[in-house]
Amino acid sequence: MNIGDKIKEQRLRKELTQEQLSALLNVSRSTVSSWEVGRNYPDLETIVAISDLFGISLDNLLREDTTMTKNLSNKLRWNGRYKKILLVIGILFLIYAGFNLKLRLDEKRYLTNLSAHSWKNDDIRYLGGYVLKEKDITYSTYIIENGFNPIPLKENSPWVIARKDPLVVKVKQGNKLYIVISKANDPKVTYDATVEVDAQVNLVKIDPKWSAENQKSLEDYLTDHQKEYKDLLDRAITKRLDIIN
Repeated sequence: MNIGDKIKEQRLRKELTQEQLSALLNVSRSTVSSWEVGRNYPDLETIVAISDLFGISLDNLLREDTTMTKNLSNKLRWNGRYKKILLVIGILFLIYAGFNLKLRLDEKRYLTNLSAHSWKNDDIRYLGGYVLKEKDITYSTYIIENGFNPIPLKENSPWVIARKDPLVVKVKQGNKLYIVISKANDPKVTYDATVEVDAQVNLVKIDPKWSAENQKSLEDYLTDHQKEYKDLLDRAITKRLDIIN
């Protein structure tokens, strides 16, 4: 006897019409009819309601109906998988929201600090570019608009460029220090180079492509301007700290 037959048997035993049973279960009369003739099956929630209404156990209600039992088992298995999928999606969304919120809060802090230290959003080279001029030194930085990005990028952490003609330095995330040497900035040099240095303006890395002559020329140039570069780097570090703290 399948579940449809058992529903009909219990309904008749309770002397209920299909209309009356449908009202008790909050379904249509045609739905009850389709159960009883085996066209389709009630869902799990309705099966529990039928069990309670007729006072019979789920085991008795489902026993012998292998098709219904198999379908119910498949639904329960899918429901379990569906819940796991929803859990994973929920966790991923929380991770996304957390990272995105952190980046948005950082961006807001940077912009607040820039305003507090009189930086101006008038660097025509970048949409998010800011400039600060103090006597003969010009500082520039760029604040990337985060939007919906959840991934922290190195570009999210502001850099600061300080220019005191003909010298140019750059301070990046982690206080990485760079000297920018350009023929356009200083007509006395015959090459362009951006080199990483330490706090004492000593070369950190040497490009293997450089010739010994170029390396010697670069080291001499840094030595000649060591005091000015160190002062400019210290000032740029301070300006960057003003932004990120």
